[in-house]
Amino acid sequence: MEENVTLEEMLYFREEKVRMQEELRKKHEGVTIVALGMNVPGPRKTSPAILLAFTEGGEALDRLFSGNGLHVTEEAVIKEKAGYLKLYAVKSLDHLFVKKITVRLEETHPLGRLFDIDVYDGAGRGISREELGASVRKCLICEKDAKICGRSRNHTVEELYCRVENIIDSWLKEGGG
Repeated sequence: MEENVTLEEMLYFREEKVRMQEELRKKHEGVTIVALGMNVPGPRKTSPAILLAFTEGGEALDRLFSGNGLHVTEEAVIKEKAGYLKLYAVKSLDHLFVKKITVRLEETHPLGRLFDIDVYDGAGRGISREELGASVRKCLICEKDAKICGRSRNHTVEELYCRVENIIDSWLKEGGG
């Protein structure tokens, strides 16, 4: 069984994400920063299956950028008990286009519901799905707004984690990984 992550470890992981994003943004001019994480509710953020899904997310983003003529100037990866993170410095000033294609990936890839792809403009401001007119992320279980559902605690952590595992298992059975 995988270890549960502490609040301190999660906070450190988030701080490290922000630090690395800023470092990439300052190092490269004319880039859009893209961050790939995983939507894994609860205190267990890592497992061999989640790592497989995360790796596929990185490969899918690589294909997406290449297929849209976008050059990645640098990448950085963190793999810790608190989660997995891959950052990209993408040579593009069209932040909305980058967000549009990453939202499409989240909505069409078999694992897309588990991908947490954030896009930041040149000032480090996150681009929201709403800015594109895209729908909000849905709950893993009931399809309601994920943020509202999470705040109201409509589902147990175990139910949500089982859903994550089921999504990954279905992908693997379909020939993923």
